[in-house]
Amino acid sequence: MRRFPSVGADETNADPFEVPTHLNVGIALTTDPQVTRGLLEQLCLALADATGIEVTPSGVVSYSKLLEQLEQGKVDLVWLPPVPALRAMGQGHVTPIALPVRNGDSSYYTALFTRRQSRWRRVSDLERVRAAWVDPQSAAGYLIIRAYLAKEGVDLDVAFCENLFLGTHDAVAKAVLQGKADVGATFANFDDRRRVRRAGWGTEDVRVIAKAGPIPNDMFAARRGLSDLLVRVVQSALIDVQNAQLREAARTLLAAEGFTVPDPAHLEPLRELLSLVEVPQSAHSMFPPPA
Repeated sequence: MRRFPSVGADETNADPFEVPTHLNVGIALTTDPQVTRGLLEQLCLALADATGIEVTPSGVVSYSKLLEQLEQGKVDLVWLPPVPALRAMGQGHVTPIALPVRNGDSSYYTALFTRRQSRWRRVSDLERVRAAWVDPQSAAGYLIIRAYLAKEGVDLDVAFCENLFLGTHDAVAKAVLQGKADVGATFANFDDRRRVRRAGWGTEDVRVIAKAGPIPNDMFAARRGLSDLLVRVVQSALIDVQNAQLREAARTLLAAEGFTVPDPAHLEPLRELLSLVEVPQSAHSMFPPPA
């Protein structure tokens, strides 16, 4: 056991107390497992160096297996995409501790879009349209926007007569712009004036029919029951902008520029949609998100 000073209002008079000196970090190795495992090991080494805690990587074959190990206490810190993470939070299994920052953002929106000249302008116009999606496990490219539409009263079977799963955000944008699909779903970031700053359709002029979010990029989450002080030690290391080694390890594994502390208020809109989101058991990894 390692002894850390306590953190709190009366920390100057408090006795130090013991917390575990070992941490298991888990991810699902579903995208190029051999390479991902090596990059995870580098991240764990950097985190160990930053905290003085022994950090062990744990790679599993799927998110369902990862969540099973989490519930059993076999892993302490997990890397999860937004939908599995929010489900685990809702079940009380995890607490989010750090969100990655990419292109200056720790979250994004999902947008249903169409060509500027098309006849579809609003949600009520959606009837027997051809839809381009990323894949059935994609938060931005399928799951969240469909949950939002269902919440708004849209009958998805009536709205979409054809569902094209194209594998990437670029392919979705291309299908819509070339007229092979009527609408498509992808990610988007907006500025303070609600103007599109970055999106899956690039700089093309499109019409956004509906959007939902913000969606956290993905997150590091700590298992229920992990020492609060240990969580804060790890969280502090992750968000430390001066730690070049850890930042580089995060960049190569997670395409992250850095990390930020989660804002619970940003997660509430998605929690309301979770009951309408259907996630296949084979949900895949996200390197790099959004997916």
